[in-house]
Amino acid sequence: MLDPILLVEGGGSGRAVPVIILLVALAGFALAYFIVGPGKRKGPKRYADIPLAMRPYHSDEELETTGMERAMAWGVALSAFAALFLPLYWLIEPDRIERNVQQFYEQDVADGRVEYQNACASCHGTNLEGGSAPHPDPDIDVAWPAPALDNIVARYEDSEIVEDVREYIELTLVHGRDGTPMQAFSVASGGVFSDQQISAIITYILSVQTGEIPEIDAEAFVGQSGEDLFAMHCANCHGQVGQGRVGPQLLNVFERYGWDPDDPDSAETPRAVIRHALENGRRVPGEAPMPAFDQVLTPDAMTRIIDHIETFQETGGPSFAQIGGPPRVAEADEGGND
Repeated sequence: MLDPILLVEGGGSGRAVPVIILLVALAGFALAYFIVGPGKRKGPKRYADIPLAMRPYHSDEELETTGMERAMAWGVALSAFAALFLPLYWLIEPDRIERNVQQFYEQDVADGRVEYQNACASCHGTNLEGGSAPHPDPDIDVAWPAPALDNIVARYEDSEIVEDVREYIELTLVHGRDGTPMQAFSVASGGVFSDQQISAIITYILSVQTGEIPEIDAEAFVGQSGEDLFAMHCANCHGQVGQGRVGPQLLNVFERYGWDPDDPDSAETPRAVIRHALENGRRVPGEAPMPAFDQVLTPDAMTRIIDHIETFQETGGPSFAQIGGPPRVAEADEGGND
Protein backbone atom coordinates (compact mmCIF):
# COMPACT_ATOMS: atom_id res chain seq x y z
CA MET A 1 0.00 0.00 0.00
CA LEU A 2 1.35 3.45 -0.90
CA ASP A 3 2.24 5.87 1.85
CA PRO A 4 -0.44 8.64 1.94
CA ILE A 5 2.26 11.23 2.64
CA LEU A 6 3.87 10.35 -0.68
CA LEU A 7 0.61 11.18 -2.45
CA VAL A 8 0.03 14.47 -0.65
CA GLU A 9 3.39 16.15 -0.26
CA GLY A 10 5.35 17.70 -3.13
CA GLY A 11 3.12 17.13 -6.12
CA GLY A 12 0.18 14.85 -5.15
CA SER A 13 -0.54 11.63 -6.98
CA GLY A 14 1.71 12.60 -9.89
CA ARG A 15 4.73 12.09 -7.70
CA ALA A 16 3.65 8.49 -6.95
CA VAL A 17 3.48 7.47 -10.60
CA PRO A 18 7.11 6.21 -10.77
CA VAL A 19 6.54 4.20 -7.58
CA ILE A 20 3.37 2.68 -8.98
CA ILE A 21 5.15 1.76 -12.21
CA LEU A 22 7.96 0.13 -10.25
CA LEU A 23 5.58 -1.85 -8.05
CA VAL A 24 3.62 -3.08 -11.08
CA ALA A 25 6.83 -4.09 -12.81
CA LEU A 26 8.05 -5.97 -9.74
CA ALA A 27 4.68 -7.72 -9.43
CA GLY A 28 4.89 -8.74 -13.08
CA PHE A 29 8.38 -10.13 -12.63
CA ALA A 30 7.30 -12.03 -9.52
CA LEU A 31 4.37 -13.54 -11.37
CA ALA A 32 6.54 -14.49 -14.34
CA TYR A 33 9.13 -16.06 -12.09
CA PHE A 34 6.48 -18.05 -10.28
CA ILE A 35 5.06 -19.38 -13.55
CA VAL A 36 8.13 -19.87 -15.73
CA GLY A 37 11.12 -19.10 -13.57
CA PRO A 38 14.47 -19.72 -15.28
CA GLY A 39 15.64 -23.28 -14.79
CA LYS A 40 12.45 -24.28 -13.02
CA ARG A 41 11.81 -28.07 -13.18
CA LYS A 42 8.89 -30.16 -12.08
CA GLY A 43 9.13 -33.21 -9.93
CA PRO A 44 10.83 -34.02 -6.62
CA LYS A 45 14.08 -32.42 -5.59
CA ARG A 46 16.18 -35.39 -6.52
CA TYR A 47 19.55 -33.77 -6.04
CA ALA A 48 19.02 -31.98 -2.73
CA ASP A 49 22.16 -33.54 -1.24
CA ILE A 50 24.37 -32.92 -4.25
CA PRO A 51 26.27 -29.59 -4.50
CA LEU A 52 24.72 -27.29 -7.03
CA ALA A 53 27.80 -27.22 -9.30
CA MET A 54 27.82 -31.03 -9.48
CA ARG A 55 24.16 -31.64 -10.19
CA PRO A 56 23.13 -32.89 -13.63
CA TYR A 57 21.81 -30.08 -15.78
CA HIS A 58 18.94 -30.06 -18.25
CA SER A 59 19.04 -32.62 -21.00
CA ASP A 60 19.68 -31.55 -24.57
CA GLU A 61 16.06 -32.17 -25.41
CA GLU A 62 14.86 -29.93 -22.58
CA LEU A 63 17.38 -27.21 -23.43
CA GLU A 64 16.22 -27.20 -27.04
CA THR A 65 12.50 -27.15 -26.18
CA THR A 66 11.13 -25.89 -22.87
CA GLY A 67 14.41 -24.27 -21.81
CA MET A 68 14.71 -22.32 -25.02
CA GLU A 69 11.06 -21.37 -24.85
CA ARG A 70 11.48 -20.02 -21.33
CA ALA A 71 14.51 -17.95 -22.39
CA MET A 72 12.62 -16.57 -25.39
CA ALA A 73 9.63 -15.78 -23.19
CA TRP A 74 11.84 -13.82 -20.79
CA GLY A 75 13.31 -11.95 -23.76
CA VAL A 76 9.85 -10.97 -24.95
CA ALA A 77 8.81 -9.94 -21.43
CA LEU A 78 11.90 -7.81 -20.90
CA SER A 79 11.55 -6.22 -24.32
CA ALA A 80 7.92 -5.36 -23.63
CA PHE A 81 8.91 -3.95 -20.23
CA ALA A 82 11.60 -1.75 -21.75
CA ALA A 83 9.32 -0.65 -24.59
CA LEU A 84 6.60 0.48 -22.17
CA PHE A 85 8.38 1.52 -18.98
CA LEU A 86 11.26 3.58 -20.37
CA PRO A 87 9.18 5.90 -22.64
CA LEU A 88 6.61 6.36 -19.89
CA TYR A 89 9.27 7.20 -17.34
CA TRP A 90 10.92 9.54 -19.86
CA LEU A 91 7.62 11.42 -20.12
CA ILE A 92 7.16 11.92 -16.38
CA GLU A 93 10.82 12.44 -15.42
CA PRO A 94 11.09 16.16 -16.42
CA ASP A 95 8.10 17.03 -14.25
CA ARG A 96 9.55 15.11 -11.33
CA ILE A 97 12.90 16.86 -11.68
CA GLU A 98 11.21 20.25 -11.91
CA ARG A 99 9.26 19.59 -8.71
CA ASN A 100 12.42 18.54 -6.92
CA VAL A 101 14.33 21.58 -8.17
CA GLN A 102 11.56 23.84 -6.89
CA GLN A 103 11.53 22.01 -3.57
CA PHE A 104 15.31 22.34 -3.16
CA TYR A 105 15.12 26.00 -4.19
CA GLU A 106 12.50 26.77 -1.56
CA GLN A 107 14.57 24.96 1.05
CA ASP A 108 17.67 26.97 0.05
CA VAL A 109 15.71 30.21 0.34
CA ALA A 110 14.47 29.26 3.81
CA ASP A 111 17.93 28.19 4.99
CA GLY A 112 19.56 31.23 3.39
CA ARG A 113 17.16 33.57 5.15
CA VAL A 114 18.24 32.18 8.51
CA GLU A 115 21.95 32.34 7.70
CA TYR A 116 21.62 35.87 6.32
CA GLN A 117 19.93 37.12 9.48
CA ASN A 118 22.68 35.55 11.58
CA ALA A 119 25.68 36.76 9.58
CA CYS A 120 24.73 39.65 7.28
CA ALA A 121 21.73 41.57 8.60
CA SER A 122 23.71 43.51 11.20
CA CYS A 123 25.56 45.35 8.41
CA HIS A 124 23.35 45.09 5.30
CA GLY A 125 20.01 45.43 7.05
CA THR A 126 17.32 42.99 8.11
CA ASN A 127 15.49 43.49 4.82
CA LEU A 128 18.68 43.92 2.74
CA GLU A 129 18.07 47.66 2.65
CA GLY A 130 21.69 48.50 3.46
CA GLY A 131 23.34 49.85 6.57
CA SER A 132 26.80 50.28 8.01
CA ALA A 133 29.61 48.43 9.74
CA PRO A 134 32.33 49.48 12.21
CA HIS A 135 35.35 50.93 10.44
CA PRO A 136 38.21 48.41 10.24
CA ASP A 137 40.59 51.09 11.49
CA PRO A 138 39.92 51.43 15.25
CA ASP A 139 41.24 55.00 15.17
CA ILE A 140 38.47 56.08 12.78
CA ASP A 141 35.04 56.62 14.32
CA VAL A 142 33.19 57.01 11.02
CA ALA A 143 31.10 53.94 10.13
CA TRP A 144 31.81 52.06 6.93
CA PRO A 145 28.74 52.06 4.62
CA ALA A 146 27.32 48.65 3.74
CA PRO A 147 25.39 48.68 0.45
CA ALA A 148 21.82 47.53 -0.01
CA LEU A 149 21.54 44.01 -1.40
CA ASP A 150 17.87 43.97 -2.39
CA ASN A 151 18.68 45.64 -5.71
CA ILE A 152 22.14 44.26 -6.44
CA VAL A 153 20.99 42.55 -9.65
CA ALA A 154 19.53 45.78 -11.02
CA ARG A 155 22.61 47.76 -9.98
CA TYR A 156 24.96 45.49 -11.90
CA GLU A 157 22.65 44.67 -14.80
CA ASP A 158 24.62 46.80 -17.27
CA SER A 159 27.90 46.79 -15.38
CA GLU A 160 31.25 46.62 -17.16
CA ILE A 161 32.98 45.05 -14.15
CA VAL A 162 30.44 42.36 -13.15
CA GLU A 163 29.22 39.86 -15.75
CA ASP A 164 27.65 37.32 -13.38
CA VAL A 165 26.04 38.76 -10.24
CA ARG A 166 25.72 35.40 -8.52
CA GLU A 167 29.42 34.67 -9.06
CA TYR A 168 30.27 38.18 -7.86
CA ILE A 169 28.34 37.68 -4.60
CA GLU A 170 29.86 34.23 -4.14
CA LEU A 171 33.43 35.49 -4.54
CA THR A 172 32.72 38.28 -2.05
CA LEU A 173 31.29 35.87 0.53
CA VAL A 174 34.02 33.28 0.03
CA HIS A 175 37.05 35.58 0.07
CA GLY A 176 35.75 38.76 1.70
CA ARG A 177 37.37 42.09 0.83
CA ASP A 178 40.73 42.86 2.34
CA GLY A 179 40.91 46.15 4.17
CA THR A 180 37.14 46.43 4.59
CA PRO A 181 34.72 45.14 7.24
CA MET A 182 33.61 42.46 4.75
CA GLN A 183 35.22 39.31 6.14
CA ALA A 184 35.63 35.97 4.42
CA PHE A 185 32.81 33.56 5.32
CA SER A 186 33.99 30.39 3.60
CA VAL A 187 35.62 27.66 5.66
CA ALA A 188 38.32 27.46 2.98
CA SER A 189 39.19 31.11 3.60
CA GLY A 190 39.06 30.96 7.39
CA GLY A 191 35.33 31.56 7.80
CA VAL A 192 32.61 29.39 9.29
CA PHE A 193 30.23 28.69 6.42
CA SER A 194 30.21 25.66 4.15
CA ASP A 195 29.73 25.92 0.41
CA GLN A 196 26.11 24.83 0.85
CA GLN A 197 25.43 27.56 3.41
CA ILE A 198 27.00 30.21 1.19
CA SER A 199 24.95 28.98 -1.77
CA ALA A 200 21.79 29.20 0.35
CA ILE A 201 22.58 32.80 1.36
CA ILE A 202 23.10 33.78 -2.28
CA THR A 203 19.86 32.07 -3.30
CA TYR A 204 17.99 33.97 -0.60
CA ILE A 205 19.51 37.32 -1.62
CA LEU A 206 18.59 36.76 -5.26
CA SER A 207 15.06 35.65 -4.31
CA VAL A 208 14.13 38.99 -2.70
CA GLN A 209 15.35 41.40 -5.35
CA THR A 210 13.16 44.48 -5.71
CA GLY A 211 14.77 45.79 -8.89
CA GLU A 212 14.34 49.31 -7.58
CA ILE A 213 17.29 51.69 -7.76
CA PRO A 214 16.72 54.93 -5.82
CA GLU A 215 16.93 58.04 -7.93
CA ILE A 216 19.87 60.33 -7.27
CA ASP A 217 18.87 63.24 -5.07
CA ALA A 218 20.73 66.13 -6.66
CA GLU A 219 19.73 68.40 -3.80
CA ALA A 220 21.79 66.28 -1.42
CA PHE A 221 25.00 67.53 -3.07
CA VAL A 222 24.16 71.21 -2.90
CA GLY A 223 26.77 73.08 -0.90
CA GLN A 224 29.14 70.10 -0.66
CA SER A 225 32.67 70.69 -1.82
CA GLY A 226 34.80 68.22 -3.73
CA GLU A 227 36.74 67.56 -0.53
CA ASP A 228 33.51 66.72 1.32
CA LEU A 229 32.37 64.38 -1.45
CA PHE A 230 35.78 62.71 -1.65
CA ALA A 231 35.79 62.12 2.11
CA MET A 232 32.31 60.61 1.95
CA HIS A 233 32.64 58.38 -1.11
CA CYS A 234 36.35 57.82 -1.81
CA ALA A 235 38.45 58.18 1.34
CA ASN A 236 37.54 54.81 2.84
CA CYS A 237 39.40 53.06 0.04
CA HIS A 238 41.85 55.69 -1.25
CA GLY A 239 42.74 57.42 2.03
CA GLN A 240 41.76 60.80 3.37
CA VAL A 241 44.38 62.59 1.26
CA GLY A 242 44.61 60.06 -1.57
CA GLN A 243 47.52 58.18 -0.02
CA GLY A 244 45.89 54.83 -0.75
CA ARG A 245 44.35 52.25 1.52
CA VAL A 246 42.21 49.44 0.14
CA GLY A 247 42.39 51.09 -3.27
CA PRO A 248 45.53 52.48 -4.93
CA GLN A 249 47.07 55.82 -4.01
CA LEU A 250 45.89 58.77 -6.09
CA LEU A 251 48.70 61.21 -5.31
CA ASN A 252 50.20 60.91 -8.79
CA VAL A 253 47.28 59.42 -10.74
CA PHE A 254 47.29 62.41 -13.11
CA GLU A 255 50.99 61.92 -13.84
CA ARG A 256 50.40 58.23 -14.56
CA TYR A 257 48.09 59.23 -17.37
CA GLY A 258 50.27 61.87 -18.99
CA TRP A 259 49.76 64.99 -16.88
CA ASP A 260 52.35 67.78 -17.10
CA PRO A 261 52.03 70.53 -14.46
CA ASP A 262 53.25 73.07 -17.00
CA ASP A 263 50.66 72.08 -19.59
CA PRO A 264 47.04 72.67 -18.43
CA ASP A 265 45.65 70.81 -21.43
CA SER A 266 47.47 67.61 -20.40
CA ALA A 267 44.98 67.11 -17.56
CA GLU A 268 42.20 66.27 -20.00
CA THR A 269 43.14 62.60 -20.39
CA PRO A 270 43.58 61.74 -16.67
CA ARG A 271 40.34 63.55 -15.83
CA ALA A 272 38.50 61.50 -18.47
CA VAL A 273 39.99 58.25 -17.16
CA ILE A 274 39.02 59.07 -13.56
CA ARG A 275 35.49 60.02 -14.61
CA HIS A 276 35.19 56.70 -16.46
CA ALA A 277 36.25 54.83 -13.32
CA LEU A 278 33.73 56.77 -11.23
CA GLU A 279 30.90 56.12 -13.65
CA ASN A 280 31.59 52.45 -14.39
CA GLY A 281 33.66 51.15 -11.50
CA ARG A 282 36.82 49.15 -11.90
CA ARG A 283 37.80 45.56 -11.28
CA VAL A 284 41.41 44.50 -10.98
CA PRO A 285 42.12 40.75 -10.47
CA GLY A 286 43.10 40.01 -6.89
CA GLU A 287 41.84 43.33 -5.54
CA ALA A 288 38.56 44.57 -4.13
CA PRO A 289 36.47 45.97 -6.99
CA MET A 290 35.69 49.65 -7.15
CA PRO A 291 31.89 50.05 -7.44
CA ALA A 292 30.28 52.25 -10.05
CA PHE A 293 29.03 55.60 -8.79
CA ASP A 294 26.78 56.49 -11.71
CA GLN A 295 23.75 55.54 -9.58
CA VAL A 296 25.05 57.43 -6.55
CA LEU A 297 26.67 60.68 -7.74
CA THR A 298 25.50 63.30 -10.21
CA PRO A 299 27.85 64.30 -13.05
CA ASP A 300 28.44 67.62 -11.28
CA ALA A 301 29.38 65.85 -8.03
CA MET A 302 31.87 63.67 -9.94
CA THR A 303 33.39 66.80 -11.47
CA ARG A 304 33.88 68.29 -8.01
CA ILE A 305 35.59 65.10 -6.82
CA ILE A 306 37.92 65.11 -9.83
CA ASP A 307 38.68 68.79 -9.19
CA HIS A 308 39.62 67.91 -5.61
CA ILE A 309 41.84 64.99 -6.69
CA GLU A 310 43.66 67.36 -9.04
CA THR A 311 44.50 69.69 -6.13
CA PHE A 312 46.75 67.17 -4.35
CA GLN A 313 48.58 65.77 -7.38
CA GLU A 314 52.32 65.23 -7.10
CA THR A 315 55.05 64.35 -9.57
CA GLY A 316 57.85 61.85 -9.42
CA GLY A 317 55.71 58.71 -9.28
CA PRO A 318 56.22 55.51 -11.31
CA SER A 319 57.17 56.15 -14.92
CA PHE A 320 55.03 55.05 -17.82
CA ALA A 321 57.62 52.37 -18.64
CA GLN A 322 57.20 50.87 -15.17
CA ILE A 323 53.43 50.62 -15.40
CA GLY A 324 53.15 49.78 -19.08
CA GLY A 325 52.31 53.23 -20.40
CA PRO A 326 49.11 55.27 -20.13
CA PRO A 327 46.01 53.75 -21.71
CA ARG A 328 44.07 55.64 -24.33
CA VAL A 329 40.76 57.05 -23.14
CA ALA A 330 39.01 55.10 -25.90
CA GLU A 331 40.36 51.85 -24.45
CA ALA A 332 39.23 52.85 -20.98
CA ASP A 333 35.76 53.62 -22.31
CA GLU A 334 35.56 50.14 -23.85
CA GLY A 335 37.02 47.96 -21.13
CA GLY A 336 36.55 49.67 -17.80
CA ASN A 337 39.94 48.41 -16.58
CA ASP A 338 41.74 51.67 -17.10
